[in-house]
Amino acid sequence: MEKIDKTKITRREFMEKAGKTAAVFAVAGSIPSITGCAKTSEQAYDVLIKGGTIYDGVLSEPFVSDIGVKGDKIAAIGKLDGNAEKIIDATGLIVTPGFIDAHTHCDLTFKKLGAKRYLAYVMPSWKGNYNYIYQGVTTVVTGNCGYGYTDFNQWSGIVDSVGFGTNVYHLVPHGMIREELFGDNQPAELSAKQLDAIKSRVAEEMEKGAVGMSTGLEYAPGLLSKTEELIELCKVVRRYGGLYTTHMRDESGKKNSREIPGVLESIGEAVEIGRRAEISVEISHLKIAAPIDNTRASQLLRLIEKARKEGLDLFADQYPYAAGSTYLSILLPDEFKTSVGVKDTYKTKEGRTQIKKAIEEVFSYMGPEKTLITMYSEKESYEGKTVKDIAEIEGRNPSDSFVDMVCEDTAPMAVFFSQDINIVKALMPKEYIITASDGWTVPKDMTKPHPRVYGTFPKKLRKFVLDEKLMDLPMAIRSMTSMPAEKFNMKGRGKIAKDNYADIAMIDINTITDHATYKDPHQYSEGVVNLLVNGKLSIQNGTATGTRGGRALKRV
Repeated sequence: MEKIDKTKITRREFMEKAGKTAAVFAVAGSIPSITGCAKTSEQAYDVLIKGGTIYDGVLSEPFVSDIGVKGDKIAAIGKLDGNAEKIIDATGLIVTPGFIDAHTHCDLTFKKLGAKRYLAYVMPSWKGNYNYIYQGVTTVVTGNCGYGYTDFNQWSGIVDSVGFGTNVYHLVPHGMIREELFGDNQPAELSAKQLDAIKSRVAEEMEKGAVGMSTGLEYAPGLLSKTEELIELCKVVRRYGGLYTTHMRDESGKKNSREIPGVLESIGEAVEIGRRAEISVEISHLKIAAPIDNTRASQLLRLIEKARKEGLDLFADQYPYAAGSTYLSILLPDEFKTSVGVKDTYKTKEGRTQIKKAIEEVFSYMGPEKTLITMYSEKESYEGKTVKDIAEIEGRNPSDSFVDMVCEDTAPMAVFFSQDINIVKALMPKEYIITASDGWTVPKDMTKPHPRVYGTFPKKLRKFVLDEKLMDLPMAIRSMTSMPAEKFNMKGRGKIAKDNYADIAMIDINTITDHATYKDPHQYSEGVVNLLVNGKLSIQNGTATGTRGGRALKRV
């Protein structure tokens, strides 16, 4: 059994110690495998789960029963007898489908690190996707916000060669496809030939098995795209039975010249795309970000519910935190942005003056103490500190410190305390809101990530369901299981049912909780006692076993 490595080391120290070993695995293709005990013909089941209280994921009344698992499937549910390779006593535990995180960036941990991704072969916490399995998550969706691998087969190959800890579905990342095709010379309006080229690439990736297409319309180059472009691409996605997910153009309450909050106008665009392309739409990480400017949750919900009543399959995902996280450059106006920072033209003396002016306007409503640096490879010592903290260390104005950081080749990642928890709570209980982290795979003790990467699902269950009772337990479990499975067309997942895949969580409802904080995020959640991923026991008695059952999955 692999034990959790609690030793804290810097990334550079780890690279020095593990690099040679990783290179050997990369070149030789030799990956250590873990095999189970020998089976006999008399065994009725590989795993027999006895006496748990089953919440099946689809709002049925919970019931006490046994579950028999054979191979990667649920073979039987009921009062079961017979031999099994492993018998698990689930008395006193709730038994649910493995949680499905429909909005992650787990692929970016591999993509952004280039050749260093081979370290995944030697880091249990990385290849096992431990920060997710300790939450009870058995399936993640990648390629969100227009970012991620543009080649479905390349990413799927990495997932399977590593032997990843969770299942993975993938979206076609619109922004990165656009960048791949048009490079630095991004057109605002595509010619007929350019539109045909991007439609062809989207179709190619859908053919390979992607579940849909994502956009990041607050990021370059997606922010350049016209609504008509997105409608035409969504028509391609619809032909394959895929869906459209969108990080909208503006998630704030800031009003435009017509006094319409940006978030409401952005929801309107998502609705228009869905209607005209006749496609299912998911709004990513639904929120109202600063400046909130008196915009209310009820205004968002009214727009969404109107579209749903009119027949649009429209839903959203949400994380249970009042802070988001992305590149530091997100705080700047669109004209400054590249996909990972700011344009070189703004790194000149004159350009930096313009950046400083723009960020000082932001600081007028969201001060520098509300931006916390989480990943800064050039200055790791700044990770876990706010822009205000860094300015005090440097003896400078916060806007000057910000300018230097955002002008790095790749801007640092940061957490932004830009939301109102009361708005988060008002959005959460709706029957069309999926639970999702907007997180990524985190190698243990590297960087200072948003605590959502370790705690999203247990936090929602403990704080908002069990303690504050914003929604009942069956509805919350549905938002984590059958609902995302249905919306993303994940056949055989998201429900405890005979012949479904054996992605099963056994949870102690009395102890389920998150431990990750903004200052100390690298803390696994507690309360997932046992976890099966495709029938393989990945967590046993609250500890990761090192057995990994994840797969790269295709749209069916």
